[in-house]
Order: sequence, then C-alpha cells, then structure tokens
Amino acid sequence: MSCSEPRLYTPKWYANCPLDHKQNPRCASSGMNYTVNDLEPQTLREIFRLTSSHQCAQLATCQKLWRTIASDDSLWQQWGQEDFAMERPTAPSGQLQDSWRCAYAAWHTHIGKYMIYSRRTILAWRNIERWTEKHHPIIAQSLGEPATEAQLNDAEEALGFKIPDSLRVIYRLHDGQKFDPYLPNQISCGLFGGYSFYDHHISVQFLSVDVAAATTTRLRVTNSSIDYGDALLVGWSSKKGLMLMDGGCQLRVGSYDDVGGWDAAPSGGNDAMLRWLEHYAEALHQRFACCQLEPLRPETRISLYPVKPPWQRVCVSWGVRVKAAAIFVPELSRPSNLHVPDTSYLFSYSVEMSLLPLDEQRERWSLTDGPFVRPTTSVQLQTRHWIMRDENGEITSEVTGAGVLGKFPILVPGGTPFVYQSCTQSQQCRSSMGGFFTFVEGTNQAPTGPLFDVQCPDFPLEMPDYIF
Repeated sequence: MSCSEPRLYTPKWYANCPLDHKQNPRCASSGMNYTVNDLEPQTLREIFRLTSSHQCAQLATCQKLWRTIASDDSLWQQWGQEDFAMERPTAPSGQLQDSWRCAYAAWHTHIGKYMIYSRRTILAWRNIERWTEKHHPIIAQSLGEPATEAQLNDAEEALGFKIPDSLRVIYRLHDGQKFDPYLPNQISCGLFGGYSFYDHHISVQFLSVDVAAATTTRLRVTNSSIDYGDALLVGWSSKKGLMLMDGGCQLRVGSYDDVGGWDAAPSGGNDAMLRWLEHYAEALHQRFACCQLEPLRPETRISLYPVKPPWQRVCVSWGVRVKAAAIFVPELSRPSNLHVPDTSYLFSYSVEMSLLPLDEQRERWSLTDGPFVRPTTSVQLQTRHWIMRDENGEITSEVTGAGVLGKFPILVPGGTPFVYQSCTQSQQCRSSMGGFFTFVEGTNQAPTGPLFDVQCPDFPLEMPDYIF
C-alpha cells in the first residue's frame, strides 16, 4: 500500500526559507561557511522533532536532504501520537498502514481540518468504545460509521445554519447510533445512559446527524411558537433531550422539545458538546455500570446512578450492607422564570440492601451495634426513616413509612441484593439525605429476634457541573 504525504504546505514558502541550500548570510558576513546542512543527520532529525508536522512538511520543500529527514517514520509516529492520539499506524477505518507517515496522512485527510479538536475527540470516543465493548456490546455495535462531509453539509442545508466544528468532528468519528431493526428492546440502549423510577424511564440515544436534523426541523414545525434559534437536538429519549445551541457554546438538557432546561456543561467556548462528551467518557470509567433498572424487564442499560465512591455511599450495620446514591433529574426539575418564581430540583436515588455472607458478618460487625452474638440468617424490612438536610447539615424534614415502594424485602446471607429507585424534591441545588431502615430478624410474620435499625449513609443531592 502506498500513501501520499500530508499536504500541509505550499512551495511558495521556499522563497523565504532562511536555512536553504545557499550559504547563510550571517555566516558569510562573519567569514564562516557553515550551514545547517553541516550538522549530523541525527542532530537535524532531533531539530525537526521539535517542530510540528505542519512546519516539518514546509521544511521538506526546501531541499532534498531536509525532505529525506522529514520522511523519517519516527517523526510521524511522534506527530501521530501528538495530533491524533495514534497508538498504532492505522487509518480511521482501523486498517493497518504501511507506515506511521501513511497513517498520519489518512487521519489528516479525514479530520485534519478540525485539528484544534481532533485529539480530544479521538480520546473521548476511544474511552467510550472500550467501555461499551466491555460492558455493553450492543451499544458498542450501535455506534454509527463516520458521517461524511457531504452528510454534514446536507444537514446544515436542511437546518439553515452551520453545525459547529466541535460537533462536526464528533460526527466524523461516529454518526450517532444506528440499530438493527430486528433488535429487541433497543429503546433501552441509549449511549448516554438513563435511569428508572416509578413510571419514568430514561435512556438517551445519540442521534445520527440526519436524524438530528430531521427531528429538530419537525420540532420547529410542531412548536412554531418557540424560538429554537440554532438549537440542534443531538440526544433523545421519550422524555429527555440534549440540545446544542448558540454556535456550540451551550448544551442544554431538559425535556426533549424544550430549549429551556439546564446547562449540561459549564460555559467556556464553542465546544460545549465535546467537553460534555469528554466528561461523560471519563464518568463511564469512574462512576457508572450497566445493570437492570426495571425488575420486569430483563435488558440492561447504562445506569447513571453511581456505583463507585465517593458518589455512592456505603454503610454496614447489624450485618446488613446499604449502598445509596442519587442523581439530578433535569427533565423533571424547573428553573425559576417569570411564570414559575421558585426553582425546583428533583433527584432520583437508588438504594441497595444486602445481608452479608455468614463468614463476613463477624468481620464487618461494628462495636456500635453491640457485641457480636451469632450470624444472622434472615432479616426482613419493616419501616424506613429518611432525614433530609440542607447544605449546612441542618435537618429540613423527616419522613417515616412502611417498607419501600410497598415492598418488604427479605434478605438472606449472600443472597441477591434488593435494589429500588425512588425520587425526592428539593428547593436547593445542594442538600443531602440519609436515615435508617428498621429490620426484624427472621420475618415479619415469624420473627426470631428483636427489631434493629440499619443505617443508611448520608448521600448528596447535588446538581453537578456536567449533567448527564
């Protein structure tokens, strides 16, 4: 396989080359006849290594020796890693190339015009690809092939405004998600994750550029009274949407047909979607997991409920382990405006309860629970007690009720954990909740021991900087 070198230069640069094959004027005036070409080739190569790929390609037009040095493949390996985060000499298609230089040329042809965003976008997608391949292959397989420049131009024409370069380069690597029409339950396979509580089920899909343009156009027609400006719907679920607007400077999240809602990414340039994607890719590795969120439906999805500390809090008492974490629900929260003076924040939380295996109960027993007598073989939930606190730790309310969601789970040592999701509303963007669950040893119908309280650790209810 042969490749053409990256076209990063113009031969006109040669006319002003200060280090050409002629004698350097400064050297001539001092009586010396040395030129850069008198340096050892290895030294010249190290000098070239300090340049950028663009500068190197320019230098290659000056003379044959410099062109030979600029063809050194180790230089293109370095620039491939710096500009396109290349790990191997492969093209964007994944096909192995003859050299790093050929691979660089392929990448430069593909997304070189977006060089300011290229490396960041490649790294974000690589993190997402590797995580989904490991944890949710169906989502990994749903990622579309790269959108072409023609497809992006057609979408711009249909929309009537320019798609920001920081979004174009994202589509140039993966054109949203595309599913097999015969694949069941694909509505739960949204790349951008989701959550479930009561009858509220979310799984946000990454829309391909043509679907994003068509859906946005349909919203403009359906809701003609709303000024969508240059808003583009890029992520969609039946009740939640991600909209990029203001020339790529704002990414808003809320109900899918509303340009209001909340900033999904802090302000900071016209690359809001790319910054959000970078943080989401990082969060996949640090916080989230794939799990079954709806008891009556077997499929798994990317759950946005954190499963790792410090976002998830864990406490063990009386041999019962409780894990708890919460997320901000933007589509059911309301910022204040002329019609709604008070801001309302809705949070959904996930709680997991399990009874430790018999051999672990003694090891994890806390002295605050009293002396360890014997392992517990069965417990059942009776009541819950929640304590809500403001950001200063002051108690704002308490709630007591029977069971959870009308259920009274029975836990056995090492058995399947009981997990449930619910929600709570707050007037503050930062608060917390915790409390305890009252269990009985044995069952409620046939107790074998006394009632005891299992602590639920305080966990934060916070609107994050990046909203997923």
